[in-house]
Amino acid sequence: MTKVKDPVCGMTVETEKAPAQGTYDGKTVYFCAVACQKKYEAQRARR
Repeated sequence: MTKVKDPVCGMTVETEKAPAQGTYDGKTVYFCAVACQKKYEAQRARR
């Protein structure tokens, strides 16, 4: 069981149970919720 931090809210997420994930710049990022993933993608789009 691997735990990582959601980059949006900072919540600890188990990679195997993460409700949302995506690959950005070749790295898999895990999120506690789809809402955090959407916020992350919106922030990336503004760059």
